Amino acid sequence: MIFDRILEDSLSFIRRMLWARSEKTGTSRPPFQSMHTIEGDNGVISLLEGRDTPRAVRTWMYSPKRRDMNSAQMVASTSSMDLHIYCDFLGPLPTAHTPKAEEEREAAKARRQRGEIVPTHRLQIFKASHFLNKDGFYTYELVFWQDYDFFVANGPKPDQMARATVDYLVKQCLRLGEPLKYKAEDWEPIVEKVRNEVKTAILAKQAS
Repeated sequence: MIFDRILEDSLSFIRRMLWARSEKTGTSRPPFQSMHTIEGDNGVISLLEGRDTPRAVRTWMYSPKRRDMNSAQMVASTSSMDLHIYCDFLGPLPTAHTPKAEEEREAAKARRQRGEIVPTHRLQIFKASHFLNKDGFYTYELVFWQDYDFFVANGPKPDQMARATVDYLVKQCLRLGEPLKYKAEDWEPIVEKVRNEVKTAILAKQAS
């Protein structure tokens, strides 16, 4: 299943990223690159590239600020976590032109013409430990996931809508206070509100 494959890719990426922080690897370079960072009062968000799945559309990480503590003190006193926000597109890869891929595209097009919602992207939010826990391991958990339809008739391409939505969503993390405490039921209305605001803003800009 597509969900199983994307979830497995995401968890594998987190494992490799966390392992890269360990001195056992002999390197301090993680398997991604930070392309852009924005700092807020309580945390920092980083736009990342290098997640090893061809379905990746956006990859962000939110890290809370850790004041008045060095790394050794932090490891000993807390299991501080970061948020990982991933957006991946669904359906056949653009480079796939097999009969099965073309069949899937035609089926999705037919469903949309019938007025059905056809999810185009999957949003996932993970929590992952920034430091080793007391047992000497990194921990991570899936907090929220949902499939969304970012297709807008006569609007930007779904990938553009998805990127704009996720970028705006992640920036909200700097205003939420303690986003690491949010649960799935907290994220769902936030994402929906952001989707509507971004869609309204983009369509209004196109109409002007």
